[in-house]
Amino acid sequence: MTRFFYVVFIIALIVFGLILGSLNQQVAEFNYLIAKTELRVVDISALFLVAGFLLGLSVSMAFILKAKTKGWFAKSSDKT
Repeated sequence: MTRFFYVVFIIALIVFGLILGSLNQQVAEFNYLIAKTELRVVDISALFLVAGFLLGLSVSMAFILKAKTKGWFAKSSDKT
C-alpha cells in the first residue's frame, strides 16, 4: 500500500513539474564547447536531469556488475 502512495506522489510531482514547466517559457542562452543555442529554461533543466539520471544509472550498473562478476570469478577460480 505504501508503494502505491509513493508512485502516486512521484506521478503528482511529475505532473506538477510539467504544469510549472509549461508556464515558464523564458529563453536562456546555452553555451557548450562547440556552439551556443537558445533553449527554454525548462528544456535545459530537463536535459541536465536526464543526463544526471543516465550518468548515475551507468555508474550504479557498473558497481552492480562488478560485484556480481566478482562472485563468478571467485567460483571459477576455486574449481581450478
